[in-house]
Parts: sequence; structure tokens; C-alpha cells
Amino acid sequence: MHFVYIDDSTERPRHIFSALCIPTENWNAVFAEIKAWRQFLRSNDDIPLRYELHARKFISGRGTGGTLRTITRHRRAQIFTGAFRLCASFQQYGVCSLNACFGNDNQDMAFENLLNRINRTMVRLGSFAHLICDEGKEAHYTKIVRRMRVHNPIPSNRGLWEDGSLTRNITLERIIEDPQFKSSDRSYLIQMADFIAFGLLRREAPTPRIKRYGIHKAFDQLLPILVTQANRRDDFGVIRE
Repeated sequence: MHFVYIDDSTERPRHIFSALCIPTENWNAVFAEIKAWRQFLRSNDDIPLRYELHARKFISGRGTGGTLRTITRHRRAQIFTGAFRLCASFQQYGVCSLNACFGNDNQDMAFENLLNRINRTMVRLGSFAHLICDEGKEAHYTKIVRRMRVHNPIPSNRGLWEDGSLTRNITLERIIEDPQFKSSDRSYLIQMADFIAFGLLRREAPTPRIKRYGIHKAFDQLLPILVTQANRRDDFGVIRE
């Protein structure tokens, strides 16, 4: 079984969802490494363990309540890219990441496509997934998951399925229970999913300042754990509309 942590990053019309999938038997090891990294940030950069690392605010330095006032933008960029190196090292624990990037201003479609790929990945791994999402749209996302467990028409990538039908009802049989929702300020792992989503956003839509500090290249470091089978037409397996 896998715990799958999901968060999103949006800059309309672009919507990105990122999932960090952790085998339950290795959860303690992954969490211990993230906590050790946070302890290092506390001792080296004076970032409290309980401080929420929210990617957009962290990179800009705005809206942080003064916590980051002594940390330069260059150092924040180092910390940000370091988080991606840490995630890539989780390959040793069987951790994987799936990502959806839709530019059609359809957030629900991006979320649904991510769920379908999570389901297929669990089939390939012989596992099941329990979703853990950031708070904010509990009723809406739960409704989507419940619907897709019953009715989830999928078109064939060859135009038609073997029986000649345009779609096949492939339900989310590998995603168990309703999604669990946690406030991101109480979950290091949701904060990591947020970093991944924002890293992909800035890879897709970098700004001059982002390029200056190399933040747009951070996502590329995740290649060891990316599920490239999710979209073989994309070098990083990013699911697109």
C-alpha cells in the first residue's frame, strides 16, 4: 500500500497537481529523513520545525511573517532545490511522483487525470493508494473520487477499444477509502508535494528572477522518482491534456 500526498499549484490558466507516493512500509524512513532535513534548516537557517514551507511564499519571501527576513533569496533558492535532491534520494525507498499539468483552465480535469494515473501506477506496482490532500476542497474532491469509483469512462489511445467502443469504464479500484485531508502546516509531506507542484509550475512558466536563481531547473532533479510511464511523450512523464 502507498500513502499518496497531493497538492497543487496554479497560475491561471495553468493548473498543476503533484503526487508523492510513499510505500507504507518505508514511510518511517522517509519521514525521518525529511525531519532530519528540517532540523538542519532549523540549526543552519533558523527556520522553525513547525514553520510551514509554502513554496510560493518561500521563494518570494513575502507573507512569511518575518521568519525568512535573514535568509537571502540566493539561500532560499538553495534550500528549494535541495528539497528536490532530497526527494530524488527517496528512490531507495521506492517512492515515486506523478504530476499533471493542464493549461486549459480546467482544474478538475487535471485532478481526474492524475487520479487515473495513480490508479494505473498502483496496478503496475501491485499496490493500493490512500490519498492525503491539502485542506480546502474536501467535499468537492471526495465527490470526484467517489464518482470515479463508479463511473470513469476512459478513451482508448488507439481511437477505439478492442470491442469497438469509444470509452471503457475503468474505475479507481486501486484507490481505497475517501481522500484524507490535512492542513499543509501540519504535514511535511504535503509541503513537499507543494514544492514539487510549484517547481513544475516554474519549469513550465519561469520568470526572469526564477531563471536568475536556477529555480526553474529544480524539478528536473526528480527524474529518478518520476513515473515517466504516465506520459511517454513527455521526458518527465508529466500528464497533459
